[in-house]
Amino acid sequence: MPDEIQLTREGYERLEQSLEKERQRLEETVTSMAITVDDAMDLENRSLNAAQFQQELPAIEARILELEDVLSRAVIVEEGDLPRDQVAVGSVVTLQDAEHGRELQVQLVSAVEVSALTEGVTQVSDDSPVGQALLGRREGETFDVELEAGRVQYTVQSIRAH
Repeated sequence: MPDEIQLTREGYERLEQSLEKERQRLEETVTSMAITVDDAMDLENRSLNAAQFQQELPAIEARILELEDVLSRAVIVEEGDLPRDQVAVGSVVTLQDAEHGRELQVQLVSAVEVSALTEGVTQVSDDSPVGQALLGRREGETFDVELEAGRVQYTVQSIRAH
């Protein structure tokens, strides 16, 4: 499959729900457009309403196509498929910030799956600087990553399946 996209089961299901919502939104917008155009008495109101719908419809249709494309290329990463000894998409990793001594938990996910915070775990895109630096790391490894705020050093404390 060209350009597979690795997704967790939860991420795949969220994207499926988003696709269904967008399809419903498209249907509602088309119905609303038909009713509004029929109800508009004067030509000026019809033109304004038509212009509004012409802007809204392409955005909805583009989002639907994007979601369908992602879901068609998705490979669901099951918990049992994840390596136990190194970071992969789907892994939940406990990191320690070397400078501040703080621990944080992150889940490495595909860029299309990132939803910021899931059950107390921050999701990190596999194409972000931290995500790229994390891929393939093992427990105990220390690595540096360049962020907007400057260079940060992390140590991988633990790795577990999602």
